[in-house]
Amino acid sequence: MTIADTKTHLPWDCLFQLENAFLDHPSFPENLAVDASFSNTVLAKGISTWRTAQEASDLPSFEQEFFIPVASDCPTILAIADPQHEGDNHITLLILAWTYILSARWAEIIPGASGPEYSDCEAEWDDKNIPFERAPTGSTTAIIDLGDIDDDAARWWAAVLALEGGWNAYISSEKGHVLHSPWYTKLVSEQRFTLSRGTKSRPLLAQHRAASFATALRYLSSYCEFHEVAEQSHAALAATLLLPVARFDNRTVQLPTPRVRRKARFNKERFNKETVCKTLEWSENLNQLDGLLTLSCNAVGTKALLNSVFFEPEVACNICGAWLQGTFAFLDSDIVQDQHILLRVLMKRDPSLGFLWLGAFVIGAQTRSLQEARQAWWKIDLHVAAWTGTLMSFIQEPVSTLAPETEEISRADECRLLYLSHDQYYTGPPLFPFAPFGSTAIIDTNIDVRQHTQCETSHGLEYKGLTWRCRAGQRVATTIARIPLRAKNGQPTDGNISVTYDNIDNEDDDCSEMVTRNIFTWLRDEDGFSVAERAIREHEWIDNFDSDDDSPITGDAQSTVGGNLHGWLLKTITRRSNSL
Repeated sequence: MTIADTKTHLPWDCLFQLENAFLDHPSFPENLAVDASFSNTVLAKGISTWRTAQEASDLPSFEQEFFIPVASDCPTILAIADPQHEGDNHITLLILAWTYILSARWAEIIPGASGPEYSDCEAEWDDKNIPFERAPTGSTTAIIDLGDIDDDAARWWAAVLALEGGWNAYISSEKGHVLHSPWYTKLVSEQRFTLSRGTKSRPLLAQHRAASFATALRYLSSYCEFHEVAEQSHAALAATLLLPVARFDNRTVQLPTPRVRRKARFNKERFNKETVCKTLEWSENLNQLDGLLTLSCNAVGTKALLNSVFFEPEVACNICGAWLQGTFAFLDSDIVQDQHILLRVLMKRDPSLGFLWLGAFVIGAQTRSLQEARQAWWKIDLHVAAWTGTLMSFIQEPVSTLAPETEEISRADECRLLYLSHDQYYTGPPLFPFAPFGSTAIIDTNIDVRQHTQCETSHGLEYKGLTWRCRAGQRVATTIARIPLRAKNGQPTDGNISVTYDNIDNEDDDCSEMVTRNIFTWLRDEDGFSVAERAIREHEWIDNFDSDDDSPITGDAQSTVGGNLHGWLLKTITRRSNSL
């Protein structure tokens, strides 16, 4: 599906978030050390530092290793299909241009990277100047009018639009494998691009030096000025940033055949002046583009951001399946079947992620995200959550302050304190975002939890900074001010909408069962269940729990189970006012 059909269907304002989105997201430093020991990827690495919200806290800071893939051995496959819309559409051409531009910037940043370099393959040129309106119906050739451009720009476009692969940016692994930039693509199409320009199309010199990042950016800006498609260029950039996600999901990206009408030539002097002004937008905002480039390399983190819109802090693990069924009862309803409306709904849930969702819809990456959300099968990434201020897991929320005489602690707070204490068994956060239900008697908790429940100190996970590993053993530290976590919007649509929940299967507990088993495995794997949690330990969702002590649990119960686990779930129906 092509989202750039008409302005009437698209909340275009989100596109200009690209120019100031996630200003605190780190970018790759100069002299970055990369791990090229793998045959299929190259990694950039760093160490993040986390504290417990207050310097005076009795819990020490801890460190987490962090890495981002910065090269790949395989391309993202782009399939060019017939257009399903009217009017001009430049989105495919602009995506191909942005893959070159981001790769050129990548080659400037990543030590050991080379390119871009032109290959011998070029797009063909139209010497007949066939008008767009007179192109044969059903033709396998798309005519691309590039305007009045010089030979160097013409050679760049011929490389960018060559179906056989007209350029490459690469890095070699220690084992001799040639790896490519994260935006390396391969075109699969019966359609061919035929290029046209105002000056006479003639054979270009074979020995052309490939355009640099800044030069390619200028060529793209000139094209956007000529065709007046700046908005489509922003959409294409958003889509290009999502290409590593498509490759990670091992899926082919479907893009439309371009429709480019020939244009009357501008006054050359006026055109060049406007072109320079337009080019400066990204050239003078290079730090922002570098941050987006780093985010784009992190496909796992980007997927975590997209799926974070389905997290609701008040929903516990044992009812998350019902919550998601209710959510998708709405998303599957007739009123949301239009993909433009679906996009608006997802964007309104967390507008700061709007440009990522738009990019996902352009390349079709939303399909996998929605499938994962429907099954509650998505992971979290605390690094990208901290860098973008995105709430994506209960573990990010602060520990509740307990009164001096309190005898119980919520299991959610128990998990938070276990993670903050960072014992060897709790160095990684829970895999899924939904919190455990109920509470635990403080006397039944881990010694670290017991120690910190009433120490009169506010506890909470807080990102402190990132130290990149650089060459020659150097380290480059980046620190940021604490970014407040954004709350999710509870009402993503205007007006009252009737949603039918008749198709919800109250017997389908697979999502809740999986998430509940996982969080209790994380919580109790080391110390086991207390006597008070006998009902949970023996429940069918947990009965395959791997425990060294299989003897019957006996004694008096003290902790709160949180109601009948299965019965409560069956009685739950997601009609919450703040559901998606």
